[in-house]
Amino acid sequence: MRITNIIGKTKTTSRKVVAQAITKQEREDQLTKEEIQDAIRLKAYELYLQRGAQQGNDFEDWLTAEQIILQSSRS
Repeated sequence: MRITNIIGKTKTTSRKVVAQAITKQEREDQLTKEEIQDAIRLKAYELYLQRGAQQGNDFEDWLTAEQIILQSSRS
């Protein structure tokens, strides 16, 4: 694989180096488990507030929030 740098010179880059860079970027793009849990928690609270802060639907709010967050994190 050839990559042209800013000066215009071409250098050969191994596939292993490119694969490592892509893997590193993919890891950086993924949310940690803690970040996902926090996002679900915040979304569930948002849903609770949208319902007028009525108690009794916490489990439903959590499941709905989980579905929303997990779908958006896969996109």
